[in-house]
Amino acid sequence: MRRLVCRIVCICVLAPNLWAQTATDHEQLIARAQALLGQGQADAVIALLTPVAKNEDAQLNHLLALAYYGKGDYSSAAAHFSRSLSGAPRGGKQYRQAVQLLGLSHYFQGHIKEAIPRLEEAAALMPENVEIAYALGSCYIQSHETAKARAVFARMFKLEPGSAAAHLITAQMMIRQQLEELAEGELRRALELDPRLPQANFLLGELAIYKANVDQGIELLKKELVINPAFAMAYYRLGEAYTRQLRWDEAVAPLQQSIWLNPFFSGPYIVLGKVYLKKGDLANAESILRRALRMDPNNYSGHHLLAQVLRQANRHEEAKREFEIAEKLRLAGGN
Repeated sequence: MRRLVCRIVCICVLAPNLWAQTATDHEQLIARAQALLGQGQADAVIALLTPVAKNEDAQLNHLLALAYYGKGDYSSAAAHFSRSLSGAPRGGKQYRQAVQLLGLSHYFQGHIKEAIPRLEEAAALMPENVEIAYALGSCYIQSHETAKARAVFARMFKLEPGSAAAHLITAQMMIRQQLEELAEGELRRALELDPRLPQANFLLGELAIYKANVDQGIELLKKELVINPAFAMAYYRLGEAYTRQLRWDEAVAPLQQSIWLNPFFSGPYIVLGKVYLKKGDLANAESILRRALRMDPNNYSGHHLLAQVLRQANRHEEAKREFEIAEKLRLAGGN
């Protein structure tokens, strides 16, 4: 009996010291992991924490999730952020970061249904965070929830959700998601609300040309230029549309106008070089293409067109070099 009492006394004396030691070790582990994260050493954090992180340890799981997120391993990050959330005080710094990055982890994996509720919660907690807003709006677009997407983008750009501008912005986001049919409806609604809204006719014109309705596209681009006469990109697309119909003479003026309005974009130079080549004006074709390639030296089309110009001018060695450059760029995935 006396021995048992002695053992109990010893345990009671030592237990607080053991707990303090464990707590200190835990704090040191966290500090070490945070330092490694600050140095960008995600792999070292994973090696350090994986053997000791338990499902119920929210803080260690959070640090592991950050490491995986930094590596772009969104599947592992999502698993650990979920554990981080389950043990973090709601609304606290760790919780807010975890719910945001969990939503983004699902978004980057294309898990739209899983991403939406987390991003909605994150948006409510952090209404001024544009990264969350963009991801949430994009998820709504992919889910074909147009009204919700428009409301998110309207808040993001400080617009009224029912305004023509909000419809225009939403259409642009839809085009980025390659949802052209949805975008067309938004653009037409924007023009119903404001027939002189800049860029709406331009985007409709691009969509028409994309669907091979070149005549309709040309008319819409002309409408855009009546409303927005200093819009260089509309002149460029108009000139390009004329080349699709082999209307070389008509293409020259809008391409030149595009260059005069924005001399720092290589696109209209290259198309104009092609036009001069087709018209047999080799001197102007070479000059304009060389100007384009000074701006964009890795442009496949520019080098290929220049090679054709030089070949027609019987400068075969120079043409051969340009064809070789063009082929290297093509294989490397150049423009």
